[in-house]
Amino acid sequence: MKIGILFSGQGAQYPGMMKDLYDAEPAAKELFDKADVTLGRKISKVCFEGTEEDLNLTHNTQPCMLAGDLAAAQVLKSHGINATAVAGFSLGEYAALAYAGAVSMDAVFPLVQIRADVMQEAVAPGDGAMAAFVGATAEQVEEICSKVTMGYVVAANYNSPVQTVVSGSAVGVDEACELAEAAGLRCIKLAVSAPFHCALMEPAAKRLEEEFKKISFQNPSIPVYMNVDGKPVMDSVIVPELLIKQVMSPVCWVQTLENMQADGIDTFIECGAGKTLSGLVKKTLKGVKVLRVENMKTLQNTLEELQF
Repeated sequence: MKIGILFSGQGAQYPGMMKDLYDAEPAAKELFDKADVTLGRKISKVCFEGTEEDLNLTHNTQPCMLAGDLAAAQVLKSHGINATAVAGFSLGEYAALAYAGAVSMDAVFPLVQIRADVMQEAVAPGDGAMAAFVGATAEQVEEICSKVTMGYVVAANYNSPVQTVVSGSAVGVDEACELAEAAGLRCIKLAVSAPFHCALMEPAAKRLEEEFKKISFQNPSIPVYMNVDGKPVMDSVIVPELLIKQVMSPVCWVQTLENMQADGIDTFIECGAGKTLSGLVKKTLKGVKVLRVENMKTLQNTLEELQF
């Protein structure tokens, strides 16, 4: 059995997330306590007691999701379950890198806080948007984007063979949705505060480039499959470059999952809030075991399935 841990991204957050894991598992409490200290604010309180509005602010969402992702993974470690390889969706990529030792726990939380803030500041509220096309192939979505005449829109997340997310200016995304619906395709506008993973994020990428110069990256202890091309990385030298590209490039999630399976990963465990990534694995791959850890119920199920 080869285990691949997948770390959740922005959008899966919900009030009270990870609270029972924190209460019952010392490894989760230790991780959240470290997050509070390194950030200089009670991010744990935002996770456990914050409203939906609080959690949906990118300033809060990204550090909250990072803490939840890593807490779940640390709990698995405490029960003797370790990953052979890792990947994270968008923000989750930072959790994957921290888990693999490419960036320290002390450095990753302040870094993600900066990432959240510069991404939010890159585009004025209301100027950008994102939408998910469900039941459409990536090629269909790309064709629709090419037909948009107002504003700017591109494919931003290749989530599964039947789900692709687009990102861009609000008018561009609206036109893409109109074209999709006219073609009989389902389009869902996403509740996000900025148009992530497109060229409009270039100001954020430049700010992150400056921050990365202050951080010492280490070679990962296990392969980290990166969003930009879905390929595994073991060399720290290229990590900052890939993270800079990631902010304004599509998330190649289908390619990531396919490459992990091709390299022998047969068991996928989603760590963090929600079950989005588990669902995407099921839609993309066949013949693999899919588990998740976000609370005591899912932890116990995972431990039983893996016979730990």
